[in-house]
Amino acid sequence: MKIRMSKFFATAFFILLLLMVVGCTEKKETKTQDENIKTIEAVLQNSLTGPSDEMKQILNSESGKKFEALNQYEQKLFKDYFANETSYTDFLNSYGSLVMIQPNSDYYNFKIKNIEYEKVDAKDSVYNFSVELQFQKEGSEKSEAGIVTGQANLTEEHKIEGMLIRTKDFWSSRSKESNEIRDKYAKDGKVLLLVAPDPSLSAGKPYGYLFNFTAPFETFKGKELAIYAYHKETGEKITGFSPETIKEPSTGYSTLERFTVTFAVPKSGLWRYEVVLDGEFYADVVLAVKE
Repeated sequence: MKIRMSKFFATAFFILLLLMVVGCTEKKETKTQDENIKTIEAVLQNSLTGPSDEMKQILNSESGKKFEALNQYEQKLFKDYFANETSYTDFLNSYGSLVMIQPNSDYYNFKIKNIEYEKVDAKDSVYNFSVELQFQKEGSEKSEAGIVTGQANLTEEHKIEGMLIRTKDFWSSRSKESNEIRDKYAKDGKVLLLVAPDPSLSAGKPYGYLFNFTAPFETFKGKELAIYAYHKETGEKITGFSPETIKEPSTGYSTLERFTVTFAVPKSGLWRYEVVLDGEFYADVVLAVKE
């Protein structure tokens, strides 16, 4: 009888211990997932909400230190959430505050209504997300909604290693003219250039542009770089940046990822901005200029 009771208590103890281990494992997994989602959500909120008053103030500033202020603003919003300098820079070059440049220039305000998450793999911290965005033009009482999807890959320390935000599909749902606008240039599936214009860009006055070249500095060093603009309706051509030999990278960077120029275009409409390197086509974008 004593042997039978001992076996019973041993079995019960083993089951209880097993349940405790399983419970602790599930609790750890839930905590990890919660921390990962907190990181992703913080980056999405900072990317897709706004533009904030601080960002508008920076972009509308006439100061020559506008882009330095923009860099500091981005660091404050994003840097702590990324695993290393490479992952942070990759995100900044593709998204960061650039995501909100177009909304600001079109006078739209955005806010996130809901975010849904799905863990792709039980072993790896990879998450798909779907963001419901509500946006409203300044001065209008009517609001609209749209969906932005993407994916994030995180480390064990809950930091982002890589992130994809699919904004192209969202913007392609806008007007026909917006569909023609293209603020980046890609070749063989690789983005070579992103351009962020001054949000107040209009005809007849000089405005600043931020040309983000993604290639290594050696691609440009010692070569002549020029930027020309072509009016899509009339074909009129202007020189935005006269041919100049590139000797140094962007201030504070190892590449030309923050190459800034200022010039005026004479009329409104769609303009194609072409970058020429040593007399040959390198990349182009299409931007809208208001009256």
